[in-house]
Amino acid sequence: MEAEQDEVPFYEKPGWADVVPIPQDDGPNPLVPIAYTKEYSTTMDYFRAICRSEEQSERALELTKIVIELSPSHYTAWHCRQKLLKALNKDLAKELEWIQWMSSENPKSYQTWHHRQVVVEHIAASFFFSSSSATTGTTASSLTTTPTIPYQELSESQQKAARDAVQVELDCIADALAQDSKNYHAWSYRQWVLSHFGAGPWWEEELQYIEELLTADIRNNSAWNQRFFVISQGPSGFTEEIVQREVEYAKTKIDKTPGNESPWVYLVGVLNKAKHPLSEIKGFCEGLLAIPRANFSPHLHSTLLDIYEEEAREQKTVESVNKAKEEAIMLAEKVDVIRSNYWSWRKNQLKGIAVDA
Repeated sequence: MEAEQDEVPFYEKPGWADVVPIPQDDGPNPLVPIAYTKEYSTTMDYFRAICRSEEQSERALELTKIVIELSPSHYTAWHCRQKLLKALNKDLAKELEWIQWMSSENPKSYQTWHHRQVVVEHIAASFFFSSSSATTGTTASSLTTTPTIPYQELSESQQKAARDAVQVELDCIADALAQDSKNYHAWSYRQWVLSHFGAGPWWEEELQYIEELLTADIRNNSAWNQRFFVISQGPSGFTEEIVQREVEYAKTKIDKTPGNESPWVYLVGVLNKAKHPLSEIKGFCEGLLAIPRANFSPHLHSTLLDIYEEEAREQKTVESVNKAKEEAIMLAEKVDVIRSNYWSWRKNQLKGIAVDA
């Protein structure tokens, strides 16, 4: 996609002779001027001139592409490009091809993923035909925010188009995550895709994708976060059946790697969202104490501390307070010494619990 290195720079071509470049104004005595390359500095001088004149033309659109390929995080250039796509009524399908290349070259560029979202959002509007909420076709004449696609209300052919579009996006994101499974911007965009296209089959299919990631790396906290997003925000609803299923799911993963923080956080998160007491997993946690490799997990003992403290505050029993203290001491002195000050503080907080005589 980039221009050939031996190609004549755009600013030396006759088609740009009428533009008066605007140099960057750093003041009369800049303290630490940035050592821009000549190519970048000159390109930005022309870009400032085009922005000031508010020119809407093919060359202006091409200039935004040049600027972005030089500096993928240049938010102003992306914004100008979106306005020009709309003004020139460009084919967004072709724009998506370029974005695909940009995201492969710059997978950590937030601006690239956001631009893809803007473009896909408009293209998705062609899947349902409501003049009040969307336009048809894939040109950019109305590059605006559209509501969530009402998947269940679409015709069979529209649903297929939506499924195909979602799959293209999910595959693109999966490619980025294969390079870096913690790519925050890719995960954020993936959540937008799932949500924006409505209550389609991709929600359940996403659980299978997450399972594949966790099978490959059970400590992939980003995949755990995505699973929580799917079960809590998906169209199936956060039902009691799902809560119990996910509690058991987390338990099986903890059994395999009790020292892995991710399934512990997930388990407690599910219970908290469902407004279930932590005491529901008391038996499970206490059972792990008999397993040597689990007994030295700080996550096990911190969860038990939370469980016993919760019981102590609700039941006001000396036994629960003492058990909580034992866990705090275990954490401070043996299994999580690096945070001993915190666990000692937690132990001191237990003194404030009024217990029945």
